[in-house]
Amino acid sequence: MAAVTARKPFSAITVQNICDECGISRSTFYRSFSSIKDVAYWYQLYCAMLGLYQIGRTLNITKGHAASIRLLSELFPVYGNFFRNWDYDFSLPSVTTHIEEMRTVLAERGIVVDAAVEYQLDGIARMAHHMIERWFNSGMDITVEQLADIIASQYPENLRRIFDTPPTPRDPAQVASMLIGAAPC
Repeated sequence: MAAVTARKPFSAITVQNICDECGISRSTFYRSFSSIKDVAYWYQLYCAMLGLYQIGRTLNITKGHAASIRLLSELFPVYGNFFRNWDYDFSLPSVTTHIEEMRTVLAERGIVVDAAVEYQLDGIARMAHHMIERWFNSGMDITVEQLADIIASQYPENLRRIFDTPPTPRDPAQVASMLIGAAPC
């Protein structure tokens, strides 16, 4: 997709252009995606998963967001055109994925998510994705790290403490029994 968008604007790209570039048939394309827009959404979700999954696990909030944004920015021609040519939809799978990942980290730490925390998680995810869209539309006028810092600063203090604290290491015996239990027969 990046090679195709280097030659023409996102709004002018056809499914056939992508198929020709990737060496696949249209039926192969449509087995995975319903439209060109879905390809862009999929990559955004992929980038989100790689960085956001690590927040509260191996990365703090700022570094996790920076990892996701950096991956997206590598395909700036695609996403710059994408955000300018299509209505941004806050029901994007990446917003839902962001919320699910934050819920999972809280559950891993034994924290009950009540209605107030649900609102906070929803607000954080929507705000982060809106800011990323705005950043692309502005021509990436600040660095990835600056944007990630701004997003991290918007987390409420109660959640920032949780997501910026490394998890308690698991007991090695517990990890071993999980691995043995998961081994194929």
